[in-house]
Amino acid sequence: TYFFDIIDERLRELAYLNSGISILLTDEREEKKSAEHFYKGGLGEFILHLDEGRKPVFEKPIQISGERENIPVDIALRYNDSYNETILAFVNNINTIEGGTHLSGFKTALTRSLNKYAAQNNLFKPVKGKTLSLSGDDAREGLTAVLSIKVPEPQFEGQTKTKLGNGDIKGVVDKIVYEGILDFLEQNPSIGRKVIEKALLAARSRSAAKKARELIRR
Repeated sequence: TYFFDIIDERLRELAYLNSGISILLTDEREEKKSAEHFYKGGLGEFILHLDEGRKPVFEKPIQISGERENIPVDIALRYNDSYNETILAFVNNINTIEGGTHLSGFKTALTRSLNKYAAQNNLFKPVKGKTLSLSGDDAREGLTAVLSIKVPEPQFEGQTKTKLGNGDIKGVVDKIVYEGILDFLEQNPSIGRKVIEKALLAARSRSAAKKARELIRR
């Protein structure tokens, strides 16, 4: 038995990942229904779909594309006012739900680029003489991101073969994302300030919660 909604959701995903391609789904069983998916904006539109019902920190998602060592990397991201992170990572259109080296490269690059941008623009105000720095959790709070890469010879690991194991991919993704985010924030300082403010708020909340836990334990 085929479920229309499950197939429709997968085809919608493929249309976002391959912008400019039109995919038509028709169900010719008793109740005839069809759906067409065509998204010119690609991953940026995917973010808008995932973020439905949430309040964004800035309107237009950040989109970064680059290629190194014959590996095209596409990323779109945006922050909202929630405390959760939603990160989808794809390799050759396969949803790598267990993550892998490409996701590690993205997370490292995001934290590094935000710390670098904040330090360069004096957005960290020292607290009791100590200079702040953002952790990975701070950088990803309220983040919605979609990462899509194409790898000529992917090595999938894990029980369900949905974890990428290629060691060289981490550096490729890291470099493209790091440079792309820094470039974007330098050119859009108002968005840069909003992103850093959001991450700093997360850092302060985490620090306050840690102090409260220590007090209770004492």
